[in-house]
Amino acid sequence: MKKLIIFLITTSLFVACNNKKKSESEANASMIEASQNGSLQKNPSTPHMLIVNYKLKEMSVEEHSALGANVAPNFTPEKIQGLIGKSFIGNTDTGVYGGAYQFNSKEAAERYITSEFWLGIEAHPNLVNFTKDIYAVPSFSNKSNGIWANRKTSSNPDDAAGMHLLVVKYNLKDMTLDQHYQLGVDVAPNFTSEKIKGFIGKSFIGNTDTGVFGGVYHFKSKEAINYYLKSEFWQGIENHPNLVNFTKEVYGIAPISTISNGIPIL
Repeated sequence: MKKLIIFLITTSLFVACNNKKKSESEANASMIEASQNGSLQKNPSTPHMLIVNYKLKEMSVEEHSALGANVAPNFTPEKIQGLIGKSFIGNTDTGVYGGAYQFNSKEAAERYITSEFWLGIEAHPNLVNFTKDIYAVPSFSNKSNGIWANRKTSSNPDDAAGMHLLVVKYNLKDMTLDQHYQLGVDVAPNFTSEKIKGFIGKSFIGNTDTGVFGGVYHFKSKEAINYYLKSEFWQGIENHPNLVNFTKEVYGIAPISTISNGIPIL
């Protein structure tokens, strides 16, 4: 069955690549939307994800939770220009915490991480080893409930109970950006709550400067993520010959994310 899934995904890619009806202008438009370089200025409304990670120093998990509750009201679209929403994330097993943000543009994400507000957070003595990664979110993410501005979200903390985030990253091997984009278009309709147990939504992500691509998924539970990663569907993706160096990171989502428009619901 795994071989069949790989065959179907690979076949759909090469059929799409050989489709003579796809004009050069359409291909260029796809590249512009998917890219993170200067040409993105031609499409300034492309949403972008910001993934922030850090560790704690001389701070307990309880103290960190209290800090999050205090600062959460500052993370709203009304207070941060261009912000659509933020999910506060953490993994107590690995000791990694942070946030998954979606902004309405690359410029908004970059403006945020150079703001005095952000620099104050990054200078906090108990938050260390920061990483900040920005990714474009292509429009076909809407087929997988991954354009946050179009999502239903909840302001009820109870709706966050058990919710987890999965961040997948990989590189390309012997595949062009345009071929990868078309593959995303082809497979996006498979990422729905009807087809994946416990699934809420996925934002396809990519950064052509670093060559890192992947997805940011919201699931109803950690168990749902484990089930997905063991599924034949996922195994077929991970064994695709042109997608390599996979990493998979799982985080819990704090209920305070409701304040920041970070709890999607179906």
